[in-house]
Amino acid sequence: MTYPQSGFLLKDGRLKLSKIGELKMIQHRSVEGKVKTLTITRGSSGNWYAVFSCEVGDEPIIGRLPAVGVDFGCISLVALSDGAKIEVPRCYRKSIERLRRLQRRHSKCKLGSRNREKSRVKLCGVYEKVTDQRKDLSFKTARSIVNRYERIYVEDLKIANMVRNRHLSKSILDAGWGILKDNLTYMAKRSLGVTVLVDPRDTSKICSGCGEMVHKDLSVRVHHCPRCGLALDRDVNAARNILLRGIGLGRPESTLVGEGISTQPDAVLQVPSMNQEATLLVGW
Repeated sequence: MTYPQSGFLLKDGRLKLSKIGELKMIQHRSVEGKVKTLTITRGSSGNWYAVFSCEVGDEPIIGRLPAVGVDFGCISLVALSDGAKIEVPRCYRKSIERLRRLQRRHSKCKLGSRNREKSRVKLCGVYEKVTDQRKDLSFKTARSIVNRYERIYVEDLKIANMVRNRHLSKSILDAGWGILKDNLTYMAKRSLGVTVLVDPRDTSKICSGCGEMVHKDLSVRVHHCPRCGLALDRDVNAARNILLRGIGLGRPESTLVGEGISTQPDAVLQVPSMNQEATLLVGW
């Protein structure tokens, strides 16, 4: 049920609802901005949630670096063009044995019985926990990137088509690429930054140092260029190609997702090379 702008009061960690009364609640964080609506929902595991929709103004972040390329992966959740990597938490795979036990127990319960309902609630609780863990990491990862960079270049992946591959579908869905891309877009727009979608074709194969096409299997995790001698993680190499393609030095095929106002003066974007023999400087 939804309360549009009135009929509720939040004070000292307690929620007062019209025609219901005062309720105890666990407030995860303070409410920011002007509250527009309050929606009361119930999860599949029986937990109740109070969702506040607030009107919040944009907050620019001063002093950020100009731009970064972001590569999504199944081993590393994201690899940045500056060399940083965040590993995939594998929330579902860590809980899969417990889920299997609960599902077997649930299937043996008699239809319509109280034990079957209790089993269903336990099973749904584990699924909700996995979902919450994935969302939490996604928000934290997006916030850490947006706080450091003003323009974010990401791959324009067709996730719905990619999960048709039965060998990679579980890993792709467990990583939560779609949630992370949406959070990057939302947070960048709120901070007056911008997220740009870049054509992902051959970003893992092209050498970010010289542009040579280096073919390799998915199992090969290190990029070695026979032409210029560049050696670095294949995901970081892809992130640098995404950055170069986004700023127009690669094939200029990109789509603007969120509009932003620049908070940076004219600057020079430095893309450090893992091959310590050279450093790439790009005029911004």
